[in-house]
Amino acid sequence: MAFPAGEADNSGSLTGHILAQGWADNGTERSSSTTRVVIVMAVALVLLVAISVLVVLVANNALSGLLE
Repeated sequence: MAFPAGEADNSGSLTGHILAQGWADNGTERSSSTTRVVIVMAVALVLLVAISVLVVLVANNALSGLLE
C-alpha cells in the first residue's frame, strides 16, 4: 500500500500503517458515546449506593434483633 508523499514517518510498523490510513475522527459520535457512558455510570453509582444502604439497614436490624 502506498503512503502519501507528505508522510513524515514511515517506520513500517503496523500501528504506523493503521494510523496513516487517515480515518476521519467523528466528534459527534464520540460525544454521544461519552454521554451514554456517563449516564450508565451515574445509574450504576445510584444502584450501588441504594444496595449499600439496604444492606446496612438489614444488618443493623439483624444485629438489633440479636442483642435484644
